[in-house]
Formats: sequence, C-alpha cells, structure tokens
Amino acid sequence: MSSDFPAYAPSEEHELLRRSVRELADAKIAPFAAEVDEESRFPRE
Repeated sequence: MSSDFPAYAPSEEHELLRRSVRELADAKIAPFAAEVDEESRFPRE
C-alpha cells in the first residue's frame, strides 16, 4: 500500500481481511474463471 497518504491507509485488520479474500479468490475462483467466461455460463457449483 502506498505511504503517500497515511491518513487513508487501511487498518491492519482491513489488510488481513483483504489478504484473506485475495487468497480465497486466487485459490477457488481464478482457476475456473476463464472456463466459465469461455462458456458464457453462471457457475452453479
């Protein structure tokens, strides 16, 4: 995160949440995203 505007820096709790969501998305969503997009379907699984 940029230190240009420290008043707007997210809290440590926010950073932990952001990191957790990113890891979840990378592990569970990203591997299937291209396939779902190619097939133009909504993933029901």
